[in-house]
Amino acid sequence: MEGNTGHKVFETAFGRIAINICYGRHHPQNWMMYGINGADIVFNPSATVGELSEPMWGIEARNAAIANSYFTVAINRVGTESFPNEFSSGDGKPAHKDFGHFYGSSYVAAPDARRTPGLSRTKDGLLVTELDLNLCRQVKDRWNFRMTQRLDLYAKSLYDAIEPDYEPPIVKE
Repeated sequence: MEGNTGHKVFETAFGRIAINICYGRHHPQNWMMYGINGADIVFNPSATVGELSEPMWGIEARNAAIANSYFTVAINRVGTESFPNEFSSGDGKPAHKDFGHFYGSSYVAAPDARRTPGLSRTKDGLLVTELDLNLCRQVKDRWNFRMTQRLDLYAKSLYDAIEPDYEPPIVKE
């Protein structure tokens, strides 16, 4: 489960940073809230294995960087971790002692859609890159995504959607 501390942004000597923990990357609203709260860089540390999530890996953080005009740092571990006792994952497969291969591939994405090459899928690595935080402002001024957002509409729609008797506004013929 995700935390309940909100979408805090931390003012540091290196810029305003935020941490979007692991599974939070699958929820665009998390990324959006860090942008609304003023992040320049959002780190997304993960411990995720292949199959289901790997096709999304290169897209989610990069899309968030573009949509929210900040840098994202997608971080994933490598290797396999084994446990002494078998467990099942609710996926119908037999019990096992590991989650699978953690596929690494960490990268940094910029608000103008550029990104670094990903690190190795199988070996530890260190990615060093320069981030010009002025690019965040330049992209915001050029694209005006914040100006064209409909936060008031989203807020009302989300407020309505959490009600137990919510009926989606589906247009029918």
